[in-house]
Amino acid sequence: MRAPSPAAPHLLVVDDDPSVREALEAALHSAYVVHSAATGTHACTLLSRHPVAAIILDAILGDEHGLDFLDRFRVLSPVPILLLTGYSTEELAIRAVWAGVNGYLRKPPNLPALRAAVARLVAPSLWLGDPVERARQHLDQHLEKALDLADLAHQLGLSESHLRRRFCAVYGMTPHRYLTEARLRRAAELLRTSGQPITEIARRVGIADPRRFRQLFKACFGCSSSAYRPRPPLRTPREGIGDRNGDDQK
Repeated sequence: MRAPSPAAPHLLVVDDDPSVREALEAALHSAYVVHSAATGTHACTLLSRHPVAAIILDAILGDEHGLDFLDRFRVLSPVPILLLTGYSTEELAIRAVWAGVNGYLRKPPNLPALRAAVARLVAPSLWLGDPVERARQHLDQHLEKALDLADLAHQLGLSESHLRRRFCAVYGMTPHRYLTEARLRRAAELLRTSGQPITEIARRVGIADPRRFRQLFKACFGCSSSAYRPRPPLRTPREGIGDRNGDDQK
């Protein structure tokens, strides 16, 4: 099974049937990062922790009704919701419309129809505008600048703690840690491809203190920055070198 990109859109599947959750995850895993919950309460917890791009919601969650959680979901995130149900009735359809769900499929869903419905909800333009993705792009494009996370979060319309939490959920590390690793990857590239002094490379990637740069580089790559740089090929003795010593003179 092909793993999704770390920057792929996140989906939240909410269904009390473990076999349904597993089937939906298997159907969507190649293109999305899929989180799953058996209850509305657990879904709210996941929704507060991850940058979910869409929710796939079962209409009936044991003794709970999925639509009863929509108001709580909306408070946490305005993402689109696809409703799944095995009990299609006119009353449910009307209630779903009034609740503002964005899509409606019968269970078990036809997989091509499911994938098409999710793709319509998770529009690429919306995902590219996701604040976490924009934050990552900002870090990659400004390696040499110090990170003011509070200012970046303000520009993205988030609180600093919310941006940090959502960034960690997507990339598995804080924005500061991501920036450090991105700087070191760029430094390693410059060491391989340029003859610039190590101190200049460190400065270019935003680590002005040479001692700190050496420590960080060794911790990341397991060797010193000087050892990482390709060594020039050994020079072989030129033919006739003995002539200079008179060895071949007669």
